[in-house]
Amino acid sequence: MLPREARRTGRAAFIALRPLGIFLVVAALGAAGCGDSEDASSGDAFADGDSSLTVTLDPDGPDGPEEQRTEDVSCEDGADDEVCQAVAGLDAEALAPVSSDTACTEIFGGPDTASLEGIIEGEEVDVDLSRANGCEIERFEAATPLLQALFPDYVPGGAIAA
Repeated sequence: MLPREARRTGRAAFIALRPLGIFLVVAALGAAGCGDSEDASSGDAFADGDSSLTVTLDPDGPDGPEEQRTEDVSCEDGADDEVCQAVAGLDAEALAPVSSDTACTEIFGGPDTASLEGIIEGEEVDVDLSRANGCEIERFEAATPLLQALFPDYVPGGAIAA
């Protein structure tokens, strides 16, 4: 039999570890419940290749006189119209924010801004783009085919060319 103090120390350690044990059980149960659900009765669920975006373009930036333009895009996997092909061609890595420790050329590409919000081929996106420096221009250029498919008269950097 353990002395009285030893039993208290053991009990205190058990009590201290109880939240960890509960957390691990809950995490295991949560993970067991996760996975792909192939319930055909849910008609409004997105397939992995489907896309639905709200695309906003402001060709002369927030301070310019031209109004921003917004289009909603919805594409099913395999759609072959020009806009859906442009959506399918988007590279999520190219749209990703630039790391703060990345050296970027200080070149101004124009006041243009754009945003893409929604789902691209089953992946959520919420991207703000500009042409403020070399890195941001590169990100913007990744979305330019989609912007030009939606807004055929749009010329990237056109506000500074005028």
